[in-house]
Amino acid sequence: MSGTVEPGVGVVEPLWCAREVSEFLNVSQATLSRWRRERLGPPFLQVGGVSRYNPVSVRAWVREQESGHG
Repeated sequence: MSGTVEPGVGVVEPLWCAREVSEFLNVSQATLSRWRRERLGPPFLQVGGVSRYNPVSVRAWVREQESGHG
């Protein structure tokens, strides 16, 4: 894991782009786009009009999905 250390926060990872998230989740970028429109997938934010994802939030979303179906 690479990132920078922020005082009082700890390690802060760079935000992921949609391609990185789609690879991590093993879904197409089209599926990820649909999830954004329908508010179904992991949380995201807009940075300069581009969707970005906090890796910590994406991993937490995956854990929530596991606990909801396991």
